[in-house]
Amino acid sequence: MSNSHRSNRGNDNQAGLCSAAKAEGIFFWIMMACFGVKAMFFALRIRERVFPDEASWYGMVQVFSRSRLLPVDSPESYPLGLITHLPTLYFYLMGKVLAGNFWPIDDLVFLRVVNVVFGVLTVSFAWRLARLMGLSLAVRCLFMVMLTNTVMFTFISGAVNYDNLSTLLAVLSIYYLIRFMQGRSACHLLLSFLFILAGMLTKIVMLPYGLALVLVVFFHERGSLFFFLKSLPSWLAALRWREAAFLALCLAGLAANLTLYGGNKIRFGVLLPSMDKVLPVEDCLKNRLFTRDYVVRQFKAMKLTMLDAQRLALSIRDPGDRATAWNQLAEAEKRKKQAPEKLMGRWQYAVEWVQVIVARTYSVAAHQSIFKYEKDFYPYYAVFVLAALMWFCRFRDLLRPGIGGVGFIVLFYTMILMQGVNYPIYRSSGFSGLALTGRYMFPVLVPLYLLTAHALLSQMPRWWQITVGLAVGIFFVGGEFPWFLRQAGPEWYF
Repeated sequence: MSNSHRSNRGNDNQAGLCSAAKAEGIFFWIMMACFGVKAMFFALRIRERVFPDEASWYGMVQVFSRSRLLPVDSPESYPLGLITHLPTLYFYLMGKVLAGNFWPIDDLVFLRVVNVVFGVLTVSFAWRLARLMGLSLAVRCLFMVMLTNTVMFTFISGAVNYDNLSTLLAVLSIYYLIRFMQGRSACHLLLSFLFILAGMLTKIVMLPYGLALVLVVFFHERGSLFFFLKSLPSWLAALRWREAAFLALCLAGLAANLTLYGGNKIRFGVLLPSMDKVLPVEDCLKNRLFTRDYVVRQFKAMKLTMLDAQRLALSIRDPGDRATAWNQLAEAEKRKKQAPEKLMGRWQYAVEWVQVIVARTYSVAAHQSIFKYEKDFYPYYAVFVLAALMWFCRFRDLLRPGIGGVGFIVLFYTMILMQGVNYPIYRSSGFSGLALTGRYMFPVLVPLYLLTAHALLSQMPRWWQITVGLAVGIFFVGGEFPWFLRQAGPEWYF
């Protein structure tokens, strides 16, 4: 072959790569714009007291906005719950943002728009993570469609809710973890730790996520840990200003976490105390969630009669929480009259847990809810089961450092949440869906979708990628925003 022919073929290949990169860029911006428009629609159109717990979070942000440093529990904050002894980074930041709202728009809408920005940043860094891990174009496109068309993720992105910040911090931490694994830059490792420490100051569910990330780092660096400890003094002496700044921020974040969680453990015996461990019961009863759980707990302990418990439940202003309290009281009374019902074992509960998580992720679970029919969830199950089977057939691919680390974080976090947190709540309450929502899986939603898309399409024939990719993508798109618009009535909107 002549040199001119080789040159022409090389130019054709380069032109093809440029064309593919351009098409991918257009696809990314289209998906990003669609996600932003949908989240903004929810932010501007959904009326008050629809988004889950937004009234409480908005009230807490207002309390923080009126305080120069950190506020203390007061009669103003009692209806909102504790504002001390819990992770408050989100409320602190949103309070400062709210104090600087000079735009001629309502404070609630302004804060919702800020949360839309968090959601857009999450999607942006999720896309960067997919590219960083070297996943194929087909995998990246399917991943993007799945992420931007998960109805509860898009819905919450338009609300005042700390899940938006914690999800962003989770994605940032894993993004810089992968960058560290590939380039071994100390700055990237420090940034990963900094974002996870900030996440733990935002929401307690980030604790198992952070532990999983640290375990991945230790396993990845297991061969050089002794050398690193030996050379630590010289490394510290040679720090550049940027590394020194990141290290100082990490140490400050670690100190804040130890003060919060360690202080709670020493003083109250738990990482996060219940409201009545900090405040008198009469003050706690001004909070709807405390009252909801308190009346049921006191009735079960036979410290309240059914009539007294129902009267107390009537003081709960939120109709959803009031109905939950009445339902739990009725169930508790029913169980008192019957033989003790056998509780589910861990495996049986795992099946129930997955069903609840799926239902509350791919439907809208809020103070007003729209749930799909059970048969509507079967395709979602099929997608994840097929991906799991394909991972089983290509198990060696999980041994790749990036893929394996991401997989471990998802599995570790999920098992801790399911078996270490939610199962004990079920054992003590008897209600499998209590304190369980799809939003608890948002810290690992991005890595879960990356693994799913990679399993479905990677190393597969082109016809398979096109057929499966289009089928899954169309299903996710149709089951999100168009489905919501068909189901939501006027009562959902301002």
